[in-house]
Amino acid sequence: MDLGPDELRLLEMRPELVERMSERIYEILDHLLSKRTITKEDFSTITGENLGIRDRMRNLLDVLPKRGNDACRDLLELVENQWNSQNPAKVRLQYQFLNVSHCHWNLKPSSFGVGETGSERCGILPQSSTSCQNKRGTDAPGPDVGSDQINFNKLLEKHKEILEGQHRKINDYIKTTSEHVDLKERYTNLTITKSTLYTEQKEHEVTGVGNAFKRLEQETREAVCESDEFCRSFLQQEKGVTLISGVAGGGKTTITKKLIQQWAATLQSYPASNKLVLFFTFRELSLITETRSLSELLTSHYSHLKPILRQVVNVEQSKILLILDGLDEFKFPLDFGKTPKCTDPESRQQIHELIVNIIKGNLLPDSSVLLTSRPHAIGKLPEKCIQNFYQILGFSVSQQKEYFQKTCPSKESADRICGYVSSHKPLSLMCHVPAFCWITSTALQEKTEGLLTSKENMATVTHIYCRFLKAIMIFHGEKMGESSVQRLVNASGSLRDFRHCLKDLGAVAFKGLMEHKFLFHVEDLSRFNVDQGSLSSLFLVEILKEDKDSFTFQKNYHFVHTSLQEFFAAVYYVMESYSGRSPFWCVKPPHNFLLHLCASKIHRLLGRRRLVQKHVRRIFQIAHRSHSGQLDLFCRFVSGLLVPRTSRILEGVFIPRHSLLDVRYLIKLLEVQLCCENICPERLINVCHCLYEAQDQGLRDRLGCFVEDSVRGFKNLSSTDWTRLAFVLQLTNSIEMLNLDKCNLEPEGLRRLLPVLPYFFTLRLAQNPLGPEGAAILAEVLKSQDCRIEKL
Repeated sequence: MDLGPDELRLLEMRPELVERMSERIYEILDHLLSKRTITKEDFSTITGENLGIRDRMRNLLDVLPKRGNDACRDLLELVENQWNSQNPAKVRLQYQFLNVSHCHWNLKPSSFGVGETGSERCGILPQSSTSCQNKRGTDAPGPDVGSDQINFNKLLEKHKEILEGQHRKINDYIKTTSEHVDLKERYTNLTITKSTLYTEQKEHEVTGVGNAFKRLEQETREAVCESDEFCRSFLQQEKGVTLISGVAGGGKTTITKKLIQQWAATLQSYPASNKLVLFFTFRELSLITETRSLSELLTSHYSHLKPILRQVVNVEQSKILLILDGLDEFKFPLDFGKTPKCTDPESRQQIHELIVNIIKGNLLPDSSVLLTSRPHAIGKLPEKCIQNFYQILGFSVSQQKEYFQKTCPSKESADRICGYVSSHKPLSLMCHVPAFCWITSTALQEKTEGLLTSKENMATVTHIYCRFLKAIMIFHGEKMGESSVQRLVNASGSLRDFRHCLKDLGAVAFKGLMEHKFLFHVEDLSRFNVDQGSLSSLFLVEILKEDKDSFTFQKNYHFVHTSLQEFFAAVYYVMESYSGRSPFWCVKPPHNFLLHLCASKIHRLLGRRRLVQKHVRRIFQIAHRSHSGQLDLFCRFVSGLLVPRTSRILEGVFIPRHSLLDVRYLIKLLEVQLCCENICPERLINVCHCLYEAQDQGLRDRLGCFVEDSVRGFKNLSSTDWTRLAFVLQLTNSIEMLNLDKCNLEPEGLRRLLPVLPYFFTLRLAQNPLGPEGAAILAEVLKSQDCRIEKL
């Protein structure tokens, strides 16, 4: 069937009508109803449920052609005549429509207030080309584009000052003073690599960082950049979604702060590059429970931009740089398959549906979007939605040195700490993570002379964290009137005073760890009687304070770093084990508390040491069943805290008579687990880390033998020796070839080496009884996305 002239005209004008007239949809519908152009049933179809104004306008434009050419003419006449009758300038909208091919449109950022002309209220005054202006003559003066641009620039300058002020300072992880550190003083470049999107996480994040640096040595420099370079590149990006992944404390939020500072500096130097940066954290977004439109979300958070946001969102999306920080902390599920498609910024949805539509490009398709996330959460995102993926590796060795120089009181102190870290491989591995560099610096710089020149040659990660906890509680606690000497003398008593608080805080940490929870509500703290001031304020960060001018309205807490949550959880676990109570009561409280209390007393009568051994066995069994390595670091801390020499640092927290557990039992338990063939290779390597934390002399002696064997060749190694070798290789960055010719290497030994094999250029395995099973393991190695093997 042929279309009438007004139907054709309406079809031609459809995009412009949706763009310019949607805000008047209700007045238009009232008018068409009064003229009986549409019926009440049409009205219900057009308005629908949970639709935005743009979708309703599209529905109207779908319905009118079904009512014939006259219905389409009614709408066109309404647009032309109704507004012309109110416009003193007598601008002929019919002429504008007919010359649409010669014009482009300027959306006025008005709210249709009193005193505006009819065309301005309608928001459809065109900004025409020269030829169009010549035709129009003096009857149709163009809009004041210059004043609009001046208004935009003024608001952008105000926004720049606000955002730059919010992100100019960084907090030390522990808030010991009310002052913040200027980002320029503390900022140290991070190493970043462009990467594939996602690989299954089989190891703890910290171990993954070490392996990533191992890959870095074998990659071309084209895939590697520093954080400054990344920020410059992203600010020039036209559109698309960029994902940047990094471990907890790896520098993701610091990079967003640096990005905002560079944007502000660019805006200052080149005002014409008027990009608009909008920043949100997923912690904030998690508090929104009611439906919102994208426009409402932006204007409620950035009320000072309200006059221009609608124009930018609808017409100039390419100006927007949207930063969404901390995807792993978003509490709502992201369902990319079932979430309704939404392209209308005015349409209301649940907050997680808005996020899905932004990531999929349905909303803000022409904008640049930056997401940050920890590795375990990026599996939520479909690869096809991500245009660029970067991984923050953390600090290289030279960057670690630079960071220590910025945080230590003197260059000599920084050099001693650098030397100490580099001489202990497990510490060196963890210092790729910026947050651990800060913990190490805080723990060691108080007394660097005595510790760093000691004969101690097996410093452990647990040792560092114990020193850190003691330093914070003694030197940054409440007794600020005492001298440093007095605090050291009274250290044991001070720690004893805080013992109960530490246990309560540890219970929160342990429950969260077992439930994969890192963000806590006030109710979570109240359940364990955690005081939200004093001690807990040193180790918990309060976020989202109540603000009537913002959409945030709850208080939440998280530990200053996830490794501290794991450490506090381990302190609690050991304390409860020594007390004879089950540490798991906080995860699943008993139905009958009195019965539980009686049972605990009976168990204590049966022998405190036996109970400790039982709890240690249980947590290792749980950890070995994990495929992601979530409890790896926690188990290392438990192993370290069971060693009297280490726990003595926290004397007062751990009562001396409670430190009588024969550490030989722990080592024997770990060695038995090392022999198990049903534990995955990654967890077996973590058993070696636990032996290191337990300060096992046998492990140290065996590691010394591997150095000699690497020259002569590895001969007659047992299955447990292959795991110990994998542990050594994991801590080593400089080996390019692994020669295992004629080593009597069997499939089980090859399986235990599986986590480290992909990182060698050359792998020599000649004359070993590997068989079909060994060939299958090698095929798995070669299929790994991490595989760098060039010669086999």
